[in-house]
Amino acid sequence: MSDPFLERAENIKKTLLLMESEAPDDDLFALGYMIPQIELVQEMAHYDPEDVTAEDFDATYRQWLESTFMEDAMEADDRRRIEELWQNALSRTT
Repeated sequence: MSDPFLERAENIKKTLLLMESEAPDDDLFALGYMIPQIELVQEMAHYDPEDVTAEDFDATYRQWLESTFMEDAMEADDRRRIEELWQNALSRTT
């Protein structure tokens, strides 16, 4: 049985890891913050693989980031850069 949520998470993670390998030093913090959040979302998400789409992962991950930004008191500049990198990752991931 296919799990689109998990497949999307794995594909996004691969993209972020590739972006990290190519990133300038000033993007390493943001990417290093984003990558481990994927596994946390996978662990914490409760869903039925038959009832989700890849886009459900995207929405869940984005909500998760907003929550962690608040918990970690993330600076506005860091939030903006993470959002830019997230959009870049989305556009690069099939």
